[in-house]
Amino acid sequence: MKKLINKFLKPHPGTLSCYPVTKIYIFCPAASATGGPEALHQLGAHLKMLGFNAFMYYYFTSDKQLASALVHENYKKYNVPQADTLESRAEHIIILPETHLLPIFDENLKLIRKVIWWLSVVNYYITQKNLAESVKDERFSKLRQYFGGLGLTPLRWLKRQKNIVHISHSYFSKVHLLSKNIKPIGRISDYMNSAFFDLVNDASPKHDMIIYNPQKNDEFLDEIMQLTPKLNWVPVKDMTPVQVAHVMNSAKLYIDFGYHPGKERMPREACIMRCCLIVGKSGSAAYQEDMPIPDKYRFEKSRDQIPVIIQRINECLTRYDELVIDFKPYREALYHEEEEFTADIKKIFIKVIR
Repeated sequence: MKKLINKFLKPHPGTLSCYPVTKIYIFCPAASATGGPEALHQLGAHLKMLGFNAFMYYYFTSDKQLASALVHENYKKYNVPQADTLESRAEHIIILPETHLLPIFDENLKLIRKVIWWLSVVNYYITQKNLAESVKDERFSKLRQYFGGLGLTPLRWLKRQKNIVHISHSYFSKVHLLSKNIKPIGRISDYMNSAFFDLVNDASPKHDMIIYNPQKNDEFLDEIMQLTPKLNWVPVKDMTPVQVAHVMNSAKLYIDFGYHPGKERMPREACIMRCCLIVGKSGSAAYQEDMPIPDKYRFEKSRDQIPVIIQRINECLTRYDELVIDFKPYREALYHEEEEFTADIKKIFIKVIR
């Protein structure tokens, strides 16, 4: 039995062997509608389309969710079957978002292969910080032992676990994992919701409007806005998807100096809607592999950069028709994200007939 388990736990490098009996359980927070859960549902849907036995397995992150439907209304369209129980066999696989790693320590799941999909680097650290606070309680002494005590970070522990497989989501997450001596077997990103493309209106006239996400930005952008009071700044907040699309279709420029824990959706949406982009260099926004735009639109969050940033803002507004062409390669790439998503899945999940 031990040899059989080792056979399944050590797949061919860079792949996950999937047998006719293999079940792939994708862990997902219940009743949640954010970028991560949508990516998890997209993975389940495409695995099913490719002929794999994929299931969503929902877990609760708050008592409030107990009274909610497990599947959020936004994701019912993906039609991924739901698993209520987990069958721990060496042939099976569980896929965990980086924010939910406790199943790794579940003795009832010790046989099943475990995969971590790193959707967000930052959310991992936030979750681990909260977990570190909770395991100070004596009731969690066994869990504390798994982590080697509070002095040993979970990431160091993960590095030593040869039977845990890692998949990056962004190039940023890949670089971060490699910096911690954790080598992912591959990268699988997500893709823009098809419903969003239906809202694109290439005939919509563009106005001297600058849009931004107030939840992602801070005092750095506030200072830029204070120095440009005559410009038309429009926050994207408290809007329906249709309203967001209308604003993006009309705006010439999207600005984002927030931290990008992964491949953020709003910059991609703005690019698809023919907006120019000006971004910072925090997280994935710093990498061409995650956001392939010319470097002249990417700035450090430094006060001495503000005059240059304001100059670039004015250029994007006054020379929009000329400069928006700089974002055409990125826009075209976004239209092919789903194809790339499928190709990346095929590289990692391999059907094996035995």
